[in-house]
Amino acid sequence: MNDENPLRSIVTGGAGALGQTIISALVARGDRVICLDRRPPRSEHTDFIEVDVADRLSVNGAIDAAVNKLGGVDVLIHAAGIMKTAAFCDLDDGELAEHLNINMMGAFRVAQRTVKHMSPNGGRIVFITSIHGQLGVPGRSAYAASKGAIASLARVMAAELAEQNIRVNVLAPGAIDGGMSPDSRSRQGWLDVTPSNRVAHLSEVAAMATVLTSFSASFVTGQVVAIDGGASTVKAFGS
Repeated sequence: MNDENPLRSIVTGGAGALGQTIISALVARGDRVICLDRRPPRSEHTDFIEVDVADRLSVNGAIDAAVNKLGGVDVLIHAAGIMKTAAFCDLDDGELAEHLNINMMGAFRVAQRTVKHMSPNGGRIVFITSIHGQLGVPGRSAYAASKGAIASLARVMAAELAEQNIRVNVLAPGAIDGGMSPDSRSRQGWLDVTPSNRVAHLSEVAAMATVLTSFSASFVTGQVVAIDGGASTVKAFGS
């Protein structure tokens, strides 16, 4: 698969700040894009299909409708998810199950249905996870477990789907401007442990997502790409 023709792309979680920025980057590349989310994006120029990633029937119906509208699918960027905070000893079964169902199982449901529609020419899948899946950040055990599980799933998918010319990668941002944790205390904590001494811009994460789904990355699969200013490789959180 090359990028001579417009790519047909599906973005889940496309109504969020990061999702909308990713969609804008894909549209700028020339992609035909459909946004899947529980609510419409602010932009009226993006085709939208409602989906609940926690529900298999909803996922199947939304993916099928998107593929039908696009006439196929070449790219999936899965950015849907939730994050709630709770100390490990206070975390209950329901809170953990909710994160695993929406984040990890949601990614599984969406990707599995999308792969069924990818052509023999192949496809590109990127899961947006988080550096929390690689670091021990207090209060984020449920979120970290769900995001770490996606990375493991992606590696196996990459190995199995390579013969179908489907590449699978993970993009793991650290703190982002406009991300899920905009409070000042959390933001300062990330600044303290990030060698670059800033958070990522939404546009930087979106740009990397476009690279990973481009022909330029045609030999990249099964990788977890951190975009965190060095926080995960140079310092331990809280050190």
